[in-house]
Amino acid sequence: MKKILFLIGLISICSFSEGGLAKALEDPFVSLLPTEIAAAVEGKKTVPVSLEVSVEGVLWGTDVPMAIIDGEVYKVGDTLLNVDAKVFSIEDNRVSLFYSGRLFVKSAQKRGGK
Repeated sequence: MKKILFLIGLISICSFSEGGLAKALEDPFVSLLPTEIAAAVEGKKTVPVSLEVSVEGVLWGTDVPMAIIDGEVYKVGDTLLNVDAKVFSIEDNRVSLFYSGRLFVKSAQKRGGK
């Protein structure tokens, strides 16, 4: 009984794609998703993500490390005001931000001076 249910499930899964089981048996890495869904998933993988923020300063080595980002002061766990990025960690001269499913590390900008 379990084998029959397994085969029915396998056939129904393979019938969702164009070519179905024969296509899957030819190339085990071929997508069995419908064409529209596969195209949407592929499109999401290739979308470039960048985070344009300016880390102006870091106060590190204290009980509550803080960073100045785009003129605002943040601590670990805060969400930036202008961008939906979350402060993941604050270290010596850099800040790690979690944005759009990725972790970005931004260094404090050095100022030219005397």
